[in-house]
Amino acid sequence: MRRISSLTVLFVVTCIAVYAQTGERGGMNMPPGENVVGKVTAITKDSLTIAPLTGGDPVTVKVGDGTRLMRDHQPVKLQEIKAEETVFARGKLSGNSMDAAIVAVVNPEMVQRFQQGGGPGGGAGRGGFKPEDMGKKFIAGEVKAINETKLTIARLDGQTQEIEVDENTSFKKGGESITLPDIKVGDFVRGRGELKDNVFVPRELNVGRPQMTIRMGGPEGAPAQQKKPEGETPAPATPPAAPPK
Repeated sequence: MRRISSLTVLFVVTCIAVYAQTGERGGMNMPPGENVVGKVTAITKDSLTIAPLTGGDPVTVKVGDGTRLMRDHQPVKLQEIKAEETVFARGKLSGNSMDAAIVAVVNPEMVQRFQQGGGPGGGAGRGGFKPEDMGKKFIAGEVKAINETKLTIARLDGQTQEIEVDENTSFKKGGESITLPDIKVGDFVRGRGELKDNVFVPRELNVGRPQMTIRMGGPEGAPAQQKKPEGETPAPATPPAAPPK
């Protein structure tokens, strides 16, 4: 299997994080799915062909009525996406075909920074991780084995690494606190930490891939339309004024 560069993996992880920010006004949680980041190689009236940055066969991304197409958090049309642009897609992946829930064009400045080795935010000096920090300052990958407090992780860069949690490690899933026994083989985990005696010890370990949130609708600064929580009783209508006697 071809080895994937850690810089490419870091770029993919950053793209996922950018489009998984929570707390934005008008954010909307997207359904679970898989992520693909890559360069557009072909476009039809209802699909994109993407060459994944992590390697492998091209992926056909199908765009339907329910697909949200975004550029800089603003809606765009499929025809406005061009070949050679880098896009982030999320949806139901089956083989080399995806039914996309969201397709977002990646900011060219972000692409350029990574091509120049600068990383997110212009480099590690502004708080971003260097590519070589994978397995040293952060971890992201699939749990392959669990042996008491030790977990074997198949990292996103194709490497396998054994990490170990301790009494200071916090565990979360879907924003809720969990415990180590709640983590199972096959789970995707990610988190920050540090090396202790050449073993990576996470300070935090989050289970699951990031949930997608996007900003919907009109121009910057326009209030977003919000859905009324289920079960909420609608406010009573103001009664009409009584006619004068």
